[in-house]
Amino acid sequence: MFTSSRVALCLILTVPALALAGCSKKTETAPAAPETPSVEAPENMETAPATPEAPEVTETTETATAGGEAHVHGAGDFAVAVDGDLLTVTLDAPLANFGLGEGDTDALEVSTGIGDDLVSFQGSADCTESGRHIQTRTVGDHSGLTLTLEYTCNALDKLDGVRLNAFSEFPGFETVDAVFVGPDSQMAAVLTPGNPELATR
Repeated sequence: MFTSSRVALCLILTVPALALAGCSKKTETAPAAPETPSVEAPENMETAPATPEAPEVTETTETATAGGEAHVHGAGDFAVAVDGDLLTVTLDAPLANFGLGEGDTDALEVSTGIGDDLVSFQGSADCTESGRHIQTRTVGDHSGLTLTLEYTCNALDKLDGVRLNAFSEFPGFETVDAVFVGPDSQMAAVLTPGNPELATR
């Protein structure tokens, strides 16, 4: 058996050695840094392209226009509208269709006789002209004219059609988009020298 002095000596030598061993172990292993969680993009998520895509450009057909307004020599727009016993006829076209130049926009000179015999009525509507209005306009290098004729009719229910005589009066007209708007019907047609009549029912 060990004597008490030997035990004391062993303890004195052993305890500091164990303490040093424990300290050195702690200093050798530094605490690990917390891991940064990795974030993965969802599978269905698209990644942004490296360079922005150029916007899609649609092709446009270039037409002769005046400030956005179509200006086609030979063409025109014709409208016939019925409101009560009043029938209104409107013809819109380039000045050239009427045999005028682009600069001939003086309303008094243009209006002289330009609406005479412009239309004739099919049926027994018994219509009499009650008003005439003319408006000219110039946009850029193009000039146009809008002619409005008003008729008072005694029997509009007997109106069968409206014949546009512009093709014989002004040979500059080739095709006219026409529309009729009445209380009970609406009609549309493309009028030509061979087909100058707009049906009203």
